[in-house]
Amino acid sequence: MMKKHSTWNRPLWAPSILLLLASCGKKENSAANLDFAAYGDCRHGVDVHRRIAKSIDDSGARYVLVSGDLVDAPDDPADWDEFRDITKTLRKRPYYCAPGDHDLGAQKLYEKELRLDRLYFDKQEGDCHIFVLDSNGSFSEGDQLDWLEKTASRSTARHRIAVFHHPPFGIHVRRSGQVEEIRPRIHPLLVKLKFCAAICGHQHSFYTTLRDGVRYVVTAGGGASLYNLDSSLGQKGDQYRKFHHFVGFTFGGSGINARVYDLDGIEDESLAFRVCQHP
Repeated sequence: MMKKHSTWNRPLWAPSILLLLASCGKKENSAANLDFAAYGDCRHGVDVHRRIAKSIDDSGARYVLVSGDLVDAPDDPADWDEFRDITKTLRKRPYYCAPGDHDLGAQKLYEKELRLDRLYFDKQEGDCHIFVLDSNGSFSEGDQLDWLEKTASRSTARHRIAVFHHPPFGIHVRRSGQVEEIRPRIHPLLVKLKFCAAICGHQHSFYTTLRDGVRYVVTAGGGASLYNLDSSLGQKGDQYRKFHHFVGFTFGGSGINARVYDLDGIEDESLAFRVCQHP
């Protein structure tokens, strides 16, 4: 005869203890009260992009900076329909995006989607002056850089931040040629104009480096396939990690602080950094 399993003597508090043990070590979304956020290189990773968009939306960020590559196929309306669906809540706040090499096509769907007459522009949010640039020509054209110098030199904002897709510094071997081509065209100008930072993408991971007073933040883990990194291409003090992520920024005193979060808004505390500090 089979013996019945008896539970008559199980303590009433046992289920609560089991639930507590099950949740022990589980991390919650820690991205909250952000002033602004940045991410990029979403492309074909729609599930990752959707989770990042939700985490940024939940963080309360007042505006979003995007380093480009929103879609895979720039002339495919279906890609833009999907992008629009993923970001519909996120884009209820200001959403400033630089064009990536996967965004621009013959049908100009990128420009139509974001309602742009020109691929570079500036916006001011409080004491932060944002300059969105088009790096697809490797900054070889003079008009954009002339505009940048004239506009930024007149700015009275405490913080100046550039947003463009192709970084002038990076630690991915395959992109080193592009880095070397772009660097002499944009980096000296950002130093001259006393920019706090540049938000970039293209090298699918997270990387940040401080060069001549300019903080470069490569945030390119928005959904696209991730790249391996070679730290020997960087310098002492650089921070990096290969993972899907976004970056959250807060103003503190006369500076800006940054923290890096995974796609569900859980912070990697080892990657926190100071963007800038003014007297």
